[in-house]
Amino acid sequence: MLPRIFSCLVLVLVLTAADTPSPSTSAAPTANEYITSGNDKADKGDYDGAMADYTKAIALDPKLAVAYHNRGLAKRHKDDLDGAIADYTKSIELNPKDAHTFFNRGYAEDDKGDLDAAIADYTQTIVLDAGDADAYTNRGLDKNHKGDHGGAIADYSKAIELDSKLTLAYYNRASVEDDLGDFDEAIADYNKAIELSPEDKDAYTNRGIAKRQKGDFDGAIADYSKVIELEPGDANAYTNRGIAKRYKGDFDGAIADYDKAIELNPKHANAYNDRGFAKNSKGDHAGAIADYSKAIELNPKFTLAYNNRASAEDDLGNYDGAVANYTKALELDPKDADTYNNRGVAKKHKGDRDGAITDYSKAIELDPKNALYYNNRGAERKAKGDNDGAIADYTKAIEFDPKSAGTYYYNRGIAKFAKGDRDGAIGDYTKSIELDPTHLNAYLNRGVAKDAKGDHDGAIADNDKAIELNPKYAIAYNNRGFAEEAKGEHDRAIADYTKAIELNPGDSMAYANRAKARGKIGDTAGAAADQAKANELAQKK
Repeated sequence: MLPRIFSCLVLVLVLTAADTPSPSTSAAPTANEYITSGNDKADKGDYDGAMADYTKAIALDPKLAVAYHNRGLAKRHKDDLDGAIADYTKSIELNPKDAHTFFNRGYAEDDKGDLDAAIADYTQTIVLDAGDADAYTNRGLDKNHKGDHGGAIADYSKAIELDSKLTLAYYNRASVEDDLGDFDEAIADYNKAIELSPEDKDAYTNRGIAKRQKGDFDGAIADYSKVIELEPGDANAYTNRGIAKRYKGDFDGAIADYDKAIELNPKHANAYNDRGFAKNSKGDHAGAIADYSKAIELNPKFTLAYNNRASAEDDLGNYDGAVANYTKALELDPKDADTYNNRGVAKKHKGDRDGAITDYSKAIELDPKNALYYNNRGAERKAKGDNDGAIADYTKAIEFDPKSAGTYYYNRGIAKFAKGDRDGAIGDYTKSIELDPTHLNAYLNRGVAKDAKGDHDGAIADNDKAIELNPKYAIAYNNRGFAEEAKGEHDRAIADYTKAIELNPGDSMAYANRAKARGKIGDTAGAAADQAKANELAQKK
């Protein structure tokens, strides 16, 4: 997972001074003098001393709003959020027109996680001071955290309108746009943030993320390289650049960057995980498993590493190991529908169809509109002979993902044909072809269904198309020959069976079919030879 840098809130550290005091004729300090002393101590980081002075000021003048305000600031610096909020609240009670106090109370409420209260205080700040760009910025961040992305963008835009050089507002608006998938808008805002702060490595990092998500891998690599130029010891920058290289298919370059990240930070679990992914993509499954295992050693709760290690185990044919790793991932995150789906695939590979169906069903329970899960469960139901259950699942898959349903129509067609519903099968294969005119097997299977209905010309036409798409597809020649033979075109059929054998010399069915066709034209010797070959190949299988 890419690290995402979220900007922090803007805090207006207003250590408000009281009215300038007249020189005291008494040896005892006045409340205003305690305020001044407290401010000096706060400026030096002596917040305990500052709080003591503000408390003395309050004892001398309990209605001195600035004393409560400034003591609230000192308490916030000491992480006493409740105390800070109480002091800000008292200050507001005494001086309800001070925008700064509402702002700073909002900030403390943010630190406590009380976003609604913070938003209310930033809103009141804006009521009292409509030109406070920082209040719009902070309110926008809170709205985004609450899922109000449109409201967040509106607040950031207002902040920019008030202060066109407020880098943070551009940065934060870009982050929301990125999350919404508006990558061009996000990149434009990151561009502006970088223009205003050309040394801001975080802006380059996040612009690189947006570019990668947009598919501009070279642009992303350039941004991460800039981060490395600005801070050569940034291990995350190497990790991010490695991810962009991996997306480009440059696995060696990615691995080199992950190596550097690990050199800079030997405990960088993400770098080991990502390097494992690159190794697995290169076919080095054992190397990938070693890296995933190191990532898990460094972070025993690294769910993604368990998932990735499971995938590599599955690639190696170690299905028990795959299932065990997916199970561990589910212990850590029992609500992860994808992991249930993936464990179902591993169980399918080891022949545990019932277990696979159970996992696909759990995935569907967690994510009831995921077409892939229904498709996978449908395949297992079909394999178990439950054609009705399979058809119901494929129908759901089509319902939830109609634009990408070519495979689902195709699979449903197979189940319908198995039930004897040839017209239904032809209809589904046709729909699959409409969605993907290059779906070779849809033509092939539609041809089989047409032939079964007696539409031999239609079957021949579909096999013609399959052969056009792949002139080396042996089974299409075999099937076309079968339809031609049904029409009495034995010579054509023999030619097609011969081509099928040429392309796949181990196809016993093509020899058996050619034997029948030769027998029908009186070539008994040829028929006997073909049948003998068919029997020999069948025995080997």
